[in-house]
Amino acid sequence: MAGSNVTETLRRQALRRADSEALVDGDARWTYAELDADVDRHAAALRDAGLGDGDLVGVLGRNTATYVIELLALSRLGAISVPLNWRLHVDEQAYVITQAGITGLLYDDDFADDVARLATATGLRTLVANGDRVVAGARRLADLRDRQPSGVRVADAEKGPADIHRLLYTSGTTARPKGVIHTCGNLTANHFAQILELELTSADRILVSAPLFHVSGLEAPGLATFVAGATMVLTPTFTPADIARIAAGERVTGMVLAAQILFGLLDLDEPPDLSSLRYLLFAGVAPGVRREVKRRLPHVRLVDTFGMTELCNGVCYLDAAHEESKLGALGAPFPGVHIRIVDEHFRPVGPDVEGEIIVRGEKVSPGYWKDDEANRRTRRDGWFLTGDIGRIDADGYLWFVDRRADLIKSGGENIAGAEIERVLAQHPDVAEVAVIGVPDPRWDEVPKAFVILTEGAVTTADELREHCRASLARYKVPKYVQIVASLPRNDSGKVLKKGLREAEAARG
Repeated sequence: MAGSNVTETLRRQALRRADSEALVDGDARWTYAELDADVDRHAAALRDAGLGDGDLVGVLGRNTATYVIELLALSRLGAISVPLNWRLHVDEQAYVITQAGITGLLYDDDFADDVARLATATGLRTLVANGDRVVAGARRLADLRDRQPSGVRVADAEKGPADIHRLLYTSGTTARPKGVIHTCGNLTANHFAQILELELTSADRILVSAPLFHVSGLEAPGLATFVAGATMVLTPTFTPADIARIAAGERVTGMVLAAQILFGLLDLDEPPDLSSLRYLLFAGVAPGVRREVKRRLPHVRLVDTFGMTELCNGVCYLDAAHEESKLGALGAPFPGVHIRIVDEHFRPVGPDVEGEIIVRGEKVSPGYWKDDEANRRTRRDGWFLTGDIGRIDADGYLWFVDRRADLIKSGGENIAGAEIERVLAQHPDVAEVAVIGVPDPRWDEVPKAFVILTEGAVTTADELREHCRASLARYKVPKYVQIVASLPRNDSGKVLKKGLREAEAARG
């Protein structure tokens, strides 16, 4: 399947569906013709700011129309967008900017103070303020946009399937975020799969509540909404009350929700009118919760999925025909995607035999940005090694068994235990530390740190958590810190996190 610049499709939709609603952000609305014209104005403005084909440009902002239009404008110019996770600590953002080689940054007012620090720390060349808080060296987007002549047009940069569209940074299982490359071909394959598997049409109204720095916000179905000629509806926050209000008011037909948001929707005093909802996409929801959602929303297709940033979102969705008979399964592979289960010797196993899930196909990222070691570790003979454990039944449906041992998935975010360990190890009173994920009713998992103190140290668990807050995003700070005298080890002295997990499970 070929890949091209996604904004070429937007241009065609502006001709075919000029007056159809494309984008909704609160009271502001854009038809396809208006959205395409606004993308042109933004692209011309960013070009005047010095950004162009091949530049790596960070975007730091919340879910707004400006954010979406900027991503599309960067694509039209041929620049490589790097959506930045605003939940990260500023030091973590500085690492991403430096590791990626970002030279330009577009930012919202909310993050102006952090951007001032980032500019000093990283030497960013081009800063563009989306609002009114202009830090030193920045230019206002509104000023640049207002200078553009009426009806300005910017040609779409010519791109092929192997050309890089963006980088998305994910914590993965290491102590530092890794930049996942998404090519134009990856996006084309994903958009085709989303339209086919979710049966998207121009009548759909898709709510995007997941942050747009996340692959689930961008690609589930995300930008595929425009490829289908449908309507994207934004919500600036992802609180259950806001999602319920907007979904009901805008007659939303589809959305993706993290598990904790789904819980929140169920707990609202006044259930929203979701009679227009056609599908609900999620992952990591217990069967009991799923049954309760189905009881309350019997008309809605509940779509389980398996996906990763490295796979440009999901690679299988559970189809409506098997929603009950395959309850707990994650679905069958998308067209153009191959999923295999292998043993520890990389040999394929038979039906219902557990092993590592490996994937190849047009949706799979070609690799991590400037990280040869990680690429060697996760790729073999054209396959991407997920590290997750699963099985495939006789009908070809994937079932998830267990996750990568050291990756903590909390509230839809990946947290590397090694990153927390690195921060805690910097405390002078910490002799050794191990971090695992423990179950949490709201966030699915939260980090727990087991710490051995240096001899004679009297540092408390609360003091160690405070130490983490100085360097880590809030959601990465361990919810629990336990001071211990020893850690379980194997014969070579390596800490056995499996032993910690088993001990936690035994505690209940």
